[in-house]
Amino acid sequence: MQQMRFDARDVFKSPRLALSLQRIWIQFVGIVVGFLGYLVLTYVSFLTSGVALSISWSKYGLLPCLFSESTNWYSIIIFVVGVFWLVAVYLVTATAVSRATYMMAKGNNFYTWRESFRFAAKKAGSVLLSPIAIVIMIALFAFGGAIIGWLGTIPYVGELGLTLFTPLWFIAALVVVFLVLVFAAAMIQAPAIIATTDDDAFEAVFQSFSIIWSQPWRLIFYQVLSAAMAVVGFFVFAFIAKKAFIVMDRIFANTMGADFVNISSHGMYLLSVWVMNSIAWMNSVFCNYSSWIYFSREFDPLAIPGYQIVASYIFAIWILIIGGFIVSYGLASFNVGNTVTYLILRKKKDDENLLERKDREEEEDDEDESEETEEKVEEEKSSE
Repeated sequence: MQQMRFDARDVFKSPRLALSLQRIWIQFVGIVVGFLGYLVLTYVSFLTSGVALSISWSKYGLLPCLFSESTNWYSIIIFVVGVFWLVAVYLVTATAVSRATYMMAKGNNFYTWRESFRFAAKKAGSVLLSPIAIVIMIALFAFGGAIIGWLGTIPYVGELGLTLFTPLWFIAALVVVFLVLVFAAAMIQAPAIIATTDDDAFEAVFQSFSIIWSQPWRLIFYQVLSAAMAVVGFFVFAFIAKKAFIVMDRIFANTMGADFVNISSHGMYLLSVWVMNSIAWMNSVFCNYSSWIYFSREFDPLAIPGYQIVASYIFAIWILIIGGFIVSYGLASFNVGNTVTYLILRKKKDDENLLERKDREEEEDDEDESEETEEKVEEEKSSE
């Protein structure tokens, strides 16, 4: 069992706990599945809005977004479905990462990534319904406020009635603000709550309310610390990966010569075109340090033979996959940090160490093992 102090020192361990092929692979699979669905639906929304595929691809590459285009209502719906798919897959994947982290912290080192995804798929409805239920609450309050506003348009009576109950409307507005905060907490913590309790959406919503009400400052502090550790871990991992890429590039350039230089340079040009928008994002986050982990110069297309163009495409795809693993580590570190954060908050709030209890899945496994043992004993007796 992982030894925990149940304070901020445990959050500092999240980058190390996330540095596991299992956790990174779980996050990577989720990124691929979620992003492919988003990519296809977003480009379909471009087509339905009248933007040619060649134009949208040259403008956005692998990172499309519909908001900067003039569109129609059904294109927006298709795009929103793509965004919902991306968020939904992320939440399910975060549950799988949290479950793998939780089982590892309990000392179960034989819990596989397939079991993590199986658990997350079983709990997908609960994970998604948790924030949706809170959104419904907010919508009901907003709808009620709209009805009150419409009633306020009644001459004389409506205006007097609306102003007379101003304190009541103000309290209702405070409740809406509180629900928004709970929604933010549920979006971040629901996967960790469900992964560590093996419970349903009601428990995730209840715990989100409870954490915001009883542990708001600890939640904010630990979440900020968790996000900071994820960014630092991502930066360090990306920095080491870029140094490894430079070593590989130099070795092959000196041994294979100009052929590899052409393939590598053209491949990096292709990759920079595919992810062109991310270059500005990295510069805005890491400023002058972005060149330490990302593109440090511009690449131009080269006039090279056809077989080298094919090789450069293969090279660019592999570098893109490696980059996906690096991003997966950063997200896995954040989700591991969220899991550790909830374990700490549950201990602080309820004085309960979730690592010491057995959940439903573990109890079912114990029952299956006992049944198998009994069957073996009966078979041995019958054979005698």
